[in-house]
Amino acid sequence: MGRGTFEHNYQALNLSQLRTTEIDAVPVALALSPTNTSTATAIDLYCGDNLAIGRWLLSQNVRYRLIYLDPPFGSGKTYGARVNGGKGVQSEVVHAYADDADFDHYLQWLEARLVVARDLLADDGTLYVHLDWHAVHYVKVMLDRLFGRDRLLNEIIWCYHGPSPITSAFKRKHDTILVYTKSRSYYFNADAVRVPYDQATVRTFRSSPKAGFGKVPDLERGKVPEDWWYFPVVARLHGERVGYETQKPEALLRRIVLASSAPGDHVLDLCGGSGTTAVVSAKLGRHATLADANPVAIEKTLLRLQRLEQLPQVRLWRYATATNDE
Repeated sequence: MGRGTFEHNYQALNLSQLRTTEIDAVPVALALSPTNTSTATAIDLYCGDNLAIGRWLLSQNVRYRLIYLDPPFGSGKTYGARVNGGKGVQSEVVHAYADDADFDHYLQWLEARLVVARDLLADDGTLYVHLDWHAVHYVKVMLDRLFGRDRLLNEIIWCYHGPSPITSAFKRKHDTILVYTKSRSYYFNADAVRVPYDQATVRTFRSSPKAGFGKVPDLERGKVPEDWWYFPVVARLHGERVGYETQKPEALLRRIVLASSAPGDHVLDLCGGSGTTAVVSAKLGRHATLADANPVAIEKTLLRLQRLEQLPQVRLWRYATATNDE
């Protein structure tokens, strides 16, 4: 896990109120230091088991136009986070989350949360489930059952570069994001995510009126991206790194949030991790709700939100249950 020059980003808050031995009957609102918020955007951070939090949100009759899930991948590993770094001070690694459960148990764990995510979607909502080669084929079948095969909108491939020790196979350098909609009437803003055409394409169409068999695209407007995306991993984005091993890049979430939500919409992430969904949502004027069982993840998210130029209204919650995953 990267460290060194950017140790100052690998901080910790150690909020004692997140580390309770008591059991909460309902989510408990925790006080934060007063901040001068500069936007009306609201971010809710829940520390607790995401299944319990999801079911509680269902009981409150809230629904979300966009839900992004970046759950454990069924990798058989455990992951860490760096904390207590600073200028001239090397950070230490603490536990972030375990992904070493028996595979059948893992699939059962994930399915329960996918059911809640489906039920929390608005009628025009979209669910993005971020996985990799370990379990994506199993989970696709699961989602086909939960949503119906005709509700698969996309299978997005996120490609990236990076070192790999593999020499006996091709390097595994992509993740898969399965995209399902609640109904046929889903929200998708194609214009918000258009990208420029490749310069070779531009030159081809400008060179001959017969290019494209008479179908000339709007070269100035750009195109809707294909279902394979290249974004660098966070290890190569030193300004974003906060010392959370499975942190996702903001550019990836930015495209998802822009495509499947509008300003003022509510976004849900039940596997909050280092908080990229919250940060991107705040920057784009969306309200966001994040859940994670590990206080370190919630604290990393809170620190990232506090560093934004335009500060959102942040509310912190604890929901300690007997099923909290530490």
